[in-house]
Amino acid sequence: MEAIAHAANRRPDSSLHAVGSPAPADAVESMRTLTVTADYRLSEIGRKASLLNGGNGRAEQHVKVAVPLTRLHLVHVDGNGLARLKLRPQFKMGADNRVIKIKLAPIYDHPPTLDELFQDAARNHELARTYHAQGTTAQAARREALNEWRNQVALEFLGDPNRRAVVYPPPSKRRCQVMSDRGPVHFDVKRDTGVARQVPLEAFRRFENDIRIRHGQGADQRSRNLARHAQRVEMMREWIAVHGTADQRERLAAGVLPFQEFLDALTNLTFQPLSHLTPYRPDGASRMQERLRQLPTHADAVVAPNELSVATRLLATATARQWALATEIRNAIPGAQVQLRERSLAWTRDAHAPKLRMVSALVTVRVGVLLLRREFHVPDSAPDTPERTQEDTLIQA
Repeated sequence: MEAIAHAANRRPDSSLHAVGSPAPADAVESMRTLTVTADYRLSEIGRKASLLNGGNGRAEQHVKVAVPLTRLHLVHVDGNGLARLKLRPQFKMGADNRVIKIKLAPIYDHPPTLDELFQDAARNHELARTYHAQGTTAQAARREALNEWRNQVALEFLGDPNRRAVVYPPPSKRRCQVMSDRGPVHFDVKRDTGVARQVPLEAFRRFENDIRIRHGQGADQRSRNLARHAQRVEMMREWIAVHGTADQRERLAAGVLPFQEFLDALTNLTFQPLSHLTPYRPDGASRMQERLRQLPTHADAVVAPNELSVATRLLATATARQWALATEIRNAIPGAQVQLRERSLAWTRDAHAPKLRMVSALVTVRVGVLLLRREFHVPDSAPDTPERTQEDTLIQA
């Protein structure tokens, strides 16, 4: 504090940012000063020196100093009217000849004089302008690189007619989004310049063209569906006229015969040669419960349908009896496709309960424009409770 008070008695101008001698008319004005706060820090050595000089010895120092009008450019006044000497943040030259910014106040090993504070504030003031200038230059370089990359994305999009903009939100004549290796890129006619301005209009044109194509494809598909439905209705009329009952013919003439009733009757007649086979029924819960109750540990087991886990797949290997059944079906119904399938049922309430395995034969045959199917149970094809395999053991482990 003594050093600052002693320096305050010197001339208000110094060698740093010196100005000429004021004119006589301005002599009184040049002697005016502004009291500001100088914030700085003291190291341990500086705190000892402060105590020796009668100071408070604190690490954080907030000192009031008088700044002449010729050095007001070294003062910053915030929105609350608090004036501070430009000591914080600090601006220093880095190793790469670039100015870096340090948010902390400067630190001294001794209580600084007023001239030292002014010199550091002046240096900070000059480097701050350089820092902001280089920031502006770097920002301009980044903006230029970004614009070049956006133009490259725009050229790639415009040059590839198979590229499409993001459909949600849908593109418009003004803006759109295009996917790139960095994610979605937003284009706006009013914001972009150059080739990037062409992207929204082209994206919108492609989007509208795709919609027209989809509408045309939908109309074609609807026409095909209507033609197929007409064929099915005609087939139903012909079949009912030959094989239907009097009641069915009357209801068909009135237009109230359900198509499903005709389909069931046609399926029953088509699969009549296989009437000696047992149709497959989705009664896995009752079968699993019956099988589990044969075991002493699950004598009172109750299996609900929603407690079953069913895995269905094609039968990998077929026994002689299974293959003979498939051959019999093909001979009974010419043109029929037969698939041997197995279902593995597991009780979800007890992972250690044995699984139930069932084998069925799925038979499909085409009659006119209709594809009929029916599934039959394959009895005595394999033990319902197979021995545990190594795979089951690993899964349970």
